[in-house]
Amino acid sequence: MDSSNFFQTQHLQPRWVLIVGVLFLLSAITACQENNQSQINSDKPQQEATNVESQLILENATLEQSNPKGEMLWKIQVDEAAYSPDRKKAKLTVVKGNIFQNGKIVLRIKADQGEIFQDGQEIYLKENIVAVDPRNNAVMQSDEVEWKPQESILVIRKNLRGSHPQLMASAKEGKYYATKQKLEFIGDIIATSKKPRMQLKTEHLLWNIPEQKVMGDRLLNIVCFQDKTITDKLVANRAEVHLNTKQVIVQENIEFKSIEPPVQVATNEFIWKYKARQVTSYKPVKLIHYQQGVVIAGNQAEVDLINNIAYLRGGVQGNSTANAAKLYSNNLTWNVSTQIIEALGNIIYEQTNPDFNLTGEKAVGTIHDNKIIVSGNTQDRVVTEIFIE
Repeated sequence: MDSSNFFQTQHLQPRWVLIVGVLFLLSAITACQENNQSQINSDKPQQEATNVESQLILENATLEQSNPKGEMLWKIQVDEAAYSPDRKKAKLTVVKGNIFQNGKIVLRIKADQGEIFQDGQEIYLKENIVAVDPRNNAVMQSDEVEWKPQESILVIRKNLRGSHPQLMASAKEGKYYATKQKLEFIGDIIATSKKPRMQLKTEHLLWNIPEQKVMGDRLLNIVCFQDKTITDKLVANRAEVHLNTKQVIVQENIEFKSIEPPVQVATNEFIWKYKARQVTSYKPVKLIHYQQGVVIAGNQAEVDLINNIAYLRGGVQGNSTANAAKLYSNNLTWNVSTQIIEALGNIIYEQTNPDFNLTGEKAVGTIHDNKIIVSGNTQDRVVTEIFIE
């Protein structure tokens, strides 16, 4: 809101003194006239002056507050301001104005109703509240807020709705830390990002707007969409969403499920590039094809869900729940679509019915139906062990 939109601005205390002085003078003149006309109603002028003072009302006024250093804290325009007798609080109607920090506007605000307390040290706003931070274009809407100038915190008490070109979110309540430009969401949170559409639900979220980062430290449920179709689902205890790079760093008790291809990922930490649909884990990880019953685990993994390829490294173990076949190797590439695996290094393949083992340096095939070919290099031969009961 430009300062040109405001009416004449005065500091609160001088304006109050001026108006009260005028009212007192008018009351005194009225009292003299009444005394000249009649002595019967001699107490009436004093009562009227007291009533007028207690009902001090400013219309179409601009109010402002500064700190002891003379720095502007806030400056607002109101249709009406009705002050208490001690002038320490006022009720406001149709509020709009600016909140400052270090001489710069940090919030532009408007609301249907408001109240000022403690000589302007606290401002309460109610009904149809909109607060905009011009530094980052974040918009906050609510039904009830409190601004604390000394702490530079906007306490959002009811029905928080935050929006930005990158993210939209709602919650029961929250706080906006104007100095750090961080918006905290508390209770029943639903946050949605665009391109691609990703929806996050949790109970506590902190949005660092300049860094384009959203952090959750409670149980989170995240769903990613392509158009209106769900592509991926995620449950975890902690997550850090980087909106600028379209990726999520996920930690603790992770359950990730891709709808197509039908793959689950279980680990304690990974990086999810949700736009590219790529998952990378540098921790022990397990991949599960929940339709074919194939499970492959390794110390590290990279999964490309668009191209249906998974790369696993370090102590890889694959098995099939259908036939109890097992495959061990140093590294493994898994085509999730065709189910073909290519394993390299220290191969051990085990299966039952009939029971036998194969060892070698390379294995290619499909584990869910026991179609595995194990081979050695030019110096090593494949070793086969067949067990007959």
